[in-house]
Amino acid sequence: MVISQKNADEVNAKMARVAPELKSPYAKYPLSAQTGRSMWVNPDGGRTAKGEPCFIAGQGKDQLMKEHYVYGAGSLGYGYYHLLTRDSHKILYVRLQSTTPFACCSCFNKEATRAIDEHDDITRICYNRSVATIPDDIQAAKDAEAKARGTAKAVYNFTQNEQLVVNAIQTGVFIAHG
Repeated sequence: MVISQKNADEVNAKMARVAPELKSPYAKYPLSAQTGRSMWVNPDGGRTAKGEPCFIAGQGKDQLMKEHYVYGAGSLGYGYYHLLTRDSHKILYVRLQSTTPFACCSCFNKEATRAIDEHDDITRICYNRSVATIPDDIQAAKDAEAKARGTAKAVYNFTQNEQLVVNAIQTGVFIAHG
């Protein structure tokens, strides 16, 4: 799948509007393993190629924005997680889910509809990145789909088992009351 430069530029502009942290070149869409980044950086002691720490401990829930970092609760607690870590995208995904724009009568307001659509697009990208095995947006979409299929299969198997138990009980009751 090839992503056009025009499409990538549009997505990057949306990303900056929806989540200002995503203006960073480290978050630039599309992430691709072909650029040399073939794995997420571990926030626990990891460093960027420029020597920046991948995690800076923080205090409390709210902090000021820091370039190339996302603040929030990740695998090491509250702190700044570099955008080279998967934790940063998990934090953004959770934040975006809890801040969905609300627009009354958005079907009649093009600007409100655009804001909701952009928010949804960027939330999806952050989710995909949060479950991705590698920092690659095409692979991230595949990983997210595989996870969804696994969840759907687990739910289906559970409900099938539940139906078998209910049917067995009904059959037993029916036979007992003959």
